Amino acid sequence: MMLFTVIHIIHLLTVIIWIGGLAFITIIVLPMLIKMDDPLQKALAFQRIEHKFAPIARVYNVIAGVTGFIMLYLTGWYRILFTRHGAPLLFMTIIWLLWFVMLFGLEPLVVKKMLDRMVKSGVKMEIETIFARLNRMHWVLLMISLAAAVAGIIFAHGYL
Repeated sequence: MMLFTVIHIIHLLTVIIWIGGLAFITIIVLPMLIKMDDPLQKALAFQRIEHKFAPIARVYNVIAGVTGFIMLYLTGWYRILFTRHGAPLLFMTIIWLLWFVMLFGLEPLVVKKMLDRMVKSGVKMEIETIFARLNRMHWVLLMISLAAAVAGIIFAHGYL
């Protein structure tokens, strides 16, 4: 099971870095941006940060997914996904899938259009509303990501 151990380490480190980045954006970056006075500077700063972080988050998502599915295969845990004992695994898989859809589908389409519209319009109220929504969305995503981590702990320690 040396392969499983190596894959598990890669999986855990990737998830830790990924959720850590999400937490940093949610807890530090977004509140700082929200407090900025100039709506255009706020939108441009967010766009610069998003252009740096999104590709990294996509890589982490793929690594976490690939390593997760390899572990499911190596252990045979895929057979218990839809059982009470496999519920934490199923939850983690659903959260990973949500992130995959967000990062590879919705984010490039929706967020890019939204940010472009913010920069072009320069309407302060719309920008404030969008940033309030972004902030709430990031808190929700952080909480469900942490809940998925807790699900992994529950499964690993056999609490179900």
